Amino acid sequence: MERKDGIHTFSLKIRSSYSEIQNIRVQNACIRGKCDRFSLNQNFCIAEYKGKGVEILLHQSLAYPSWITLIVNPSSLLDGAYSPTGLFRPTKQTMKQLKARLRSILDEIGIDANLKVFRLARCDQTRDRYFNHASEVALWLGIFQKSWLIPRYTVVPFPKDSESDGKWKDANQHAWTVANKSCVFSVYDKAYELKKRHKVKIKAHILRFELRLSRKIIRKICHETAWDKQLLELHEKQDAQLDKFLHRLHLPENTRLVTLTQALDIINASRFREKTKKKLRRIVKKANGCESLAAVRKKTKIKKSEFITMLEKFETLGICPIPTIG
Repeated sequence: MERKDGIHTFSLKIRSSYSEIQNIRVQNACIRGKCDRFSLNQNFCIAEYKGKGVEILLHQSLAYPSWITLIVNPSSLLDGAYSPTGLFRPTKQTMKQLKARLRSILDEIGIDANLKVFRLARCDQTRDRYFNHASEVALWLGIFQKSWLIPRYTVVPFPKDSESDGKWKDANQHAWTVANKSCVFSVYDKAYELKKRHKVKIKAHILRFELRLSRKIIRKICHETAWDKQLLELHEKQDAQLDKFLHRLHLPENTRLVTLTQALDIINASRFREKTKKKLRRIVKKANGCESLAAVRKKTKIKKSEFITMLEKFETLGICPIPTIG
C-alpha cells in the first residue's frame, strides 16, 4: 500500500481596516457572501485565483475589526494550476518559491501588506493511502465510522443543505469527520470528493486522512512564530501528529483488517491470559455486525476504562477489533 504525506491547505490571516478592504473590493471582482441584517459585517470572496491555489476572503466590518484571509493550496500554487492530489512537502527552497508566487498574486489584487506580518491561522496535515480497489477504501471508511470516539470530540456529518446536491446521505457514506473546538479530523474517499465537488475524475483509489489544526493548536506545537517557519516545523512533526491521532482512535497505521474467524484464531494464539482472551473474543464477536464500538461496549457490559484497555490489546495484536465479512 502506497502512502503519501504532506500539507494540503493552509490559511494566512491579517487584520485590516474597512477602507483598505473597500479599496480591494473596488479593484477586484468579488463574490458577496453572508452579511448581517444591516450590513455592518460583510463577507466577500475573490475566487479569480482559486484555480492557481489561492482564495482570498475579505471580512469587512463597521462594528468589529476587518480581516483578510488567504486560503492557500500550496501544491496548486507551485504548479500554477489546480493539483487535485498534490501534497506539499515544504523545504526552505520551496518556501521561497511559494512566497514569491503568493507575493505576485497579492500585488495583482492590491494587497500591500508584507507577507511577514500574516499569521498562520490553519494547517491541514494530510496523509493519503493508495489502494488497488475502491472497495478497500469503502471498507476502511466503514471501520472509521464504527471506531471508538475520542473524548470531547463529536461526529460532524454533512448537513442536508450542504454542497452534496441533496445526496447528503451518500456524501456521509464517503466521509467521516470528528471535531472539537480547535481540531478537525476527517477521513474521506478522495476520488469521490473530486468527482462530486470538482468534477474531476482520477483513476487512483485514495483514502485521505486530514488533520486540520487551528491557530491555537499550531501555537502549542510550534516553537517558531513566523508562518513560513511554522509550516516547516509542522511538516517535520506531521507523522507523529497523525500517528498519535490514529492511536487515540485505536486504529494505528499497522492495523490489519481481518475476518471474525481470523481474529479469533489470532486471539487464541496470543500470549494473553485466558481471562483477557475471553473478553477479546466477546468484543470481536459483538463487533461483528454492530453499528459502533460504543454499542459493543454497552452490549458486552464492560467498564469504559477496561474496554479501552482491551482495545489497546487489539493494537498489540495489530488487528482491528471490528471484523470484516468473509
